[in-house]
Amino acid sequence: MAPRKASSLARKSLSKIFSKDKVGKTIGDLSLRLRPRERRTVQPVRVIGRSRAAAAAAAASAQALYADENQELDLEQKIDVEIRMREGTTRLLAACRHQTQTLEAAKSLHTSNERMSAYMAELQRRRRAPARTLSQSTPSTARVSVSDLRMPLMWRDTDHFKNKGDHRRFAVFVLTRIGTQILDSTLLCPVDRSLTDLTYPDVHVFNNVPTDFELRLEIWGHVMQDDMSIASTPHKIKRSIHSSISRTVGKKLAASLRDELNTGRIGPNFELMASAHLSLDDVGDSVHTHDLQLENVEPRSHQLPLFGHFCCRLAAQPDCVSREAYSGNALLLESSGVWTQMHGALQAFRLDLWRSLNDKEAAKKPAKTVTVDRDTLIQPGKSGSREILISNVIEGCDNVVILKAGSAEEQHKWIRNLTQHSKDHLRWKQAALEKMEIQSPGSNRNFVRQLRQGSLYDETPLIESVQTEFANHRPTVQDIFGLTPASSLSSCASSSSSPTFRERSHSNSKPRPNSGTIRSHWPFSRNNHD
Repeated sequence: MAPRKASSLARKSLSKIFSKDKVGKTIGDLSLRLRPRERRTVQPVRVIGRSRAAAAAAAASAQALYADENQELDLEQKIDVEIRMREGTTRLLAACRHQTQTLEAAKSLHTSNERMSAYMAELQRRRRAPARTLSQSTPSTARVSVSDLRMPLMWRDTDHFKNKGDHRRFAVFVLTRIGTQILDSTLLCPVDRSLTDLTYPDVHVFNNVPTDFELRLEIWGHVMQDDMSIASTPHKIKRSIHSSISRTVGKKLAASLRDELNTGRIGPNFELMASAHLSLDDVGDSVHTHDLQLENVEPRSHQLPLFGHFCCRLAAQPDCVSREAYSGNALLLESSGVWTQMHGALQAFRLDLWRSLNDKEAAKKPAKTVTVDRDTLIQPGKSGSREILISNVIEGCDNVVILKAGSAEEQHKWIRNLTQHSKDHLRWKQAALEKMEIQSPGSNRNFVRQLRQGSLYDETPLIESVQTEFANHRPTVQDIFGLTPASSLSSCASSSSSPTFRERSHSNSKPRPNSGTIRSHWPFSRNNHD
């Protein structure tokens, strides 16, 4: 797409997103970014009369300039994609005739608007940021995934168990964002009083995430109006107008009603119900519970009855674990005092050494493995020796591995990458101590709402860590505490034949077998009166 055409297209599309007082400034900033970029030629670095350090600094500055321009160009292309997506979604929304299609299109439109706002804010931030220099060693980024997302709902007992009272229905989806990466979940629809939990099968994966990331989770909801609502009145009149008056007058009134409906906001309006912030400290290989910050939605009837907590699995895997951070040849000093040519690869916080590159490509077992973590000490050897000292404390004793590089430049590269690898182990905290699996996104995207199988409370174990003999089934109170049926509370409750609150709500008034055969020890039992 030509830059001028993209700029005019952005003006038309963004005018529908933002208010009129912000359109001028926003479009102006975007137009500057979408103008034809002047071709810049970087003069070759002249080493004559300069030191090698100055030449290296000039080369790094040129590389940083190219990197910034490539990032800005990438953002401009993403904005262009979202503009096209928004145009297509708007047309689809106008052509939708079913409520489910309308809600899906409105969700896509809302997500596209959020992404476009994030891209434009990032463009403005980079424009104001000072020029940066590209360092020779950069910290390792990671892949971060969010899965097993579940949020309990808090309905009244009369609403959920007796199926009366609250008649509201919602359409709910979740947005997760890290920086400019914004991902949306499946749309759950309808969410009513028959559901005790919001369960999302989606897996959101973010790439190139730094250690100081902040993941923001947002819950967006829309109140679905039933057939008796005021919002559907113009549509009812429009559908039944031809049956009540003449066709000519009906067409005029239908056109006026159509114009009235089109003057408002396009499609259903999703409101922010709650949000949460997660960071590297919340990373773990299992599902954990986190707090939700509920928003004040007006009117109060539009507020989704959230409990204030949610469960999810937030996993992180540094890129230096999944792929090589550095590799090259070096000499290893054996215990016999002989130098041996080795090929080393730095990955997953260890240095693997093979006899040759062919052994590595043949997936043979490394001849030697050296740990490189936060406790590892990397030092250069004596001046001019090109040696590299890698020290680890093993069982209270210092274990030193000595490598020798082929040149002073290779020695500098080895030391720089080994030191950065050790720092990455410290920066990534728990994510570096255990390898967490990053699930593939989109594997469970086709999600069909299932009937309620039980609440989140019912599926929560009494204790998180139990003995290994209970690993294949959920332990009971007797299994955990070693109680006998005669002395446990569960036997007391069951012997009185008193159903639980959930059982009473779903009781079909049928007699239970063996009722009252065991004497109850529960003090409030009806059978214990003597």
